[in-house]
Amino acid sequence: LPGSPELESYPVEDVWGVGRKLAAKLGAEGILTAADLARADSDTLRARYGVTLARTQRELQGVVCSALEEVEPERQQIVVSRSFGQKVTSLEDLQQAVSTFAQRACEKLRSRSLQASGVWVWLNTNPFKPGAAQYHPSKAFNFIAPTSDTREVLLVAQGLAKAMWKNGYRYKKAGVGLLDLTHGDVHQGDLFAGIAPRSQALMKVMDQANAKFGRGTMGMASSAWRSKGPALAKPVWAMNQKNLSPAYTTR
Repeated sequence: LPGSPELESYPVEDVWGVGRKLAAKLGAEGILTAADLARADSDTLRARYGVTLARTQRELQGVVCSALEEVEPERQQIVVSRSFGQKVTSLEDLQQAVSTFAQRACEKLRSRSLQASGVWVWLNTNPFKPGAAQYHPSKAFNFIAPTSDTREVLLVAQGLAKAMWKNGYRYKKAGVGLLDLTHGDVHQGDLFAGIAPRSQALMKVMDQANAKFGRGTMGMASSAWRSKGPALAKPVWAMNQKNLSPAYTTR
């Protein structure tokens, strides 16, 4: 609380958002504690250090600047993207990577009981190699009705990747985004579309199997899914993890 003895003895470098470098600058102006920060001239503080520190000062003065979110707001999109371990130069490898990312995005979608109204796919070459040919395409597609079915998303994602594919480029990264998300209980159907009553049941079985036995236990063939085994080679687009820290307590 403002004026409390705790603020008088609380070092300014321990205040959230201050840090050592900023604390040194504040210390040169005589602001050594949280109480000093709360008493500092607001206009000068904002002009020299920006709006973030000014909001911190207001919080120390007892003015609420950011409301506490007790419930996380619903997401508007879900994105899964990765940089490839090696340059991808074949359409088959690229579509496998895109399918894998789409499958992972759908798993996240269903874990939040959401459904997507659109799919967005993008491809990138390496922008840090200016001498190499550059190509950064992006395409999106809107569903007639929202879906959480991996099969529908995969069909569109692969089609978009194929439409953007051009020979002669060395692709470094790709990504898949699920757009315009709505809750699974809200469904605007299509009068002329067929009904797939077993779609949700099938996706539920896949999610339960992967949750119980580990990710990748069940998957789609378009993402180059294989049963687990030490002799299986990693795909070309898999990430490099040579310097990954050991996980002794979890593996």
